[in-house]
Amino acid sequence: MRQPRINHLAMTKPDEPRPGQELPLEPSQLDEAWQVVEEYIETLRAIIKKLRRKMN
Repeated sequence: MRQPRINHLAMTKPDEPRPGQELPLEPSQLDEAWQVVEEYIETLRAIIKKLRRKMN
C-alpha cells in the first residue's frame, strides 16, 4: 500500500510566509506603493500623448 504524501508547506510556522508569498504591507507602505504606481501611470499617459501628437 502506498504511503500518503506529506505536505511540507503545511508544516511551516504560522509567522513565516510560504515560499513565493510576501508579507502583507503596512498601510503607509501600501499608500506609498499606490502613489508610485499612480505617478508611473501619469508618466505613461504623458508619453502616449506626446507620441500621438508626433504621429499626426
